[in-house]
Amino acid sequence: QPMLDPRREVAIVFQDYGKALLPWRTAAGNISLALEACGIPARERPGRIAALLRKVGLPAHADKYPAEMSGGMQQRLQIARCLAQEPTTLLMDEPFGALDAMTRQGLQDEVLSLTAASNTTVIFVTHDLDEAIYLGDRVIGLLPHPGRIGIELDVNLSRPRDQLATREHPEFLRLRRQLFDFIKATEH
Repeated sequence: QPMLDPRREVAIVFQDYGKALLPWRTAAGNISLALEACGIPARERPGRIAALLRKVGLPAHADKYPAEMSGGMQQRLQIARCLAQEPTTLLMDEPFGALDAMTRQGLQDEVLSLTAASNTTVIFVTHDLDEAIYLGDRVIGLLPHPGRIGIELDVNLSRPRDQLATREHPEFLRLRRQLFDFIKATEH
């Protein structure tokens, strides 16, 4: 169904978190932006903002501006702002690409727990094979020029997932090899 205007049920977490946040608003103010757009009364916003900041691990940072926060904190703030609108679908465009490995893995686990708790559908774009398999229930690999589905894999790994045990599981390794072979074959 064509989307002709902004819709509350769809939220987007952008790759460039630095440009996605309003620098003149605090962390609480950035989350409040989504609540304001949804028409949430001002008296209800502080409680919701505090709950969202707790959910993404930033309860003590409500009064900080984005420039006073690390990249991982800014990305968690952007996720909190998206969750504020209570979307049924969350679009994530390579949201962890610019982060260090440990921050990236921590945010991957946070996304898994947040989406499980909210029953939100996530469409996650990544070039990282391990990330796709670790986060996904289904991985779709695209063919170039024009973009079209080239491979579709069901990920039947148990939940909750673990950064080490899941990535060492034989099924994870099999899926990784299948995706790697697909990408290698399409590079020509």
